[in-house]
Amino acid sequence: MNQTINFVRSRILMASILLVGFLLPTTGMSQKPLIKPHEVPDQCNANTSQIRVTVNGVGSGGVLNVGLYNNDPDNFLFKKGRKRTVRIPATDEQHIVCMNLDQSGTYAVAVYHDKNADRKLKLRWNMMPDEPFGLSNNPENQTAFPKFSDSAFTTGKLGADIVVNLRQP
Repeated sequence: MNQTINFVRSRILMASILLVGFLLPTTGMSQKPLIKPHEVPDQCNANTSQIRVTVNGVGSGGVLNVGLYNNDPDNFLFKKGRKRTVRIPATDEQHIVCMNLDQSGTYAVAVYHDKNADRKLKLRWNMMPDEPFGLSNNPENQTAFPKFSDSAFTTGKLGADIVVNLRQP
């Protein structure tokens, strides 16, 4: 009798562990992604010196990451060259993300849809993005590491309005 009770208990324990294991990932996925206070976009205002980025081709879930890069071609797409990063929850619609500017100048923007919100751009074996990705000026046929000059734009007194179309991997 004791063996039967122990067998049943062990089966219940195993079933409980499996159930918790299956439920935890789905519970975590329903929570809002972590976006730090300094990553929140600025209020859009056409009368303010800012970059207003319209992003097309975003799917739902995860986080949309918008990076603003200084006029530093050697550090384009590297943390050292990034002036600011803005993150917002990704939804299946067009997004407009605004970033205030300290001064006019030449900049570039890189955008990617972090589908699982792990704050990292997934790359394929050939170092090409494995998540939807786009650059300002929407340069064609990116088969090599992108150049700053292909994505660069110059802002005026009131900033700039740009459009980035995400490319699916």
